[in-house]
Amino acid sequence: MNWATYNSKKSKVCEFKKLEEVVSEAKKEIKNADGDVTQAKTDEIKRDYIALVSKRYDSETGKSIDDFKQEFSLSQLENEKAKYDNDMANAKSMSDGIALAIADFKKL
Repeated sequence: MNWATYNSKKSKVCEFKKLEEVVSEAKKEIKNADGDVTQAKTDEIKRDYIALVSKRYDSETGKSIDDFKQEFSLSQLENEKAKYDNDMANAKSMSDGIALAIADFKKL
């Protein structure tokens, strides 16, 4: 995801949504001919998650195709932001160093 364009794309092309996924299907109890249970009854198991859902289109026809869903956690987003913040701090430090070098160069 190009986070620089997120603000202009949200709600139009992509957005975060709470989704639900079936982890395990419900199973019926199954007994053999002797009446012994060979498969216990289990309920359906679901899990909730948050995903960035992006609309996709067929490049040849322009028709909408299945949305792209990318699961995210809050910690993943915070870690990604911290990485960009660190990159900005490093770039600022490099820029400040170059500014000093330019100042020294101009003194000559």
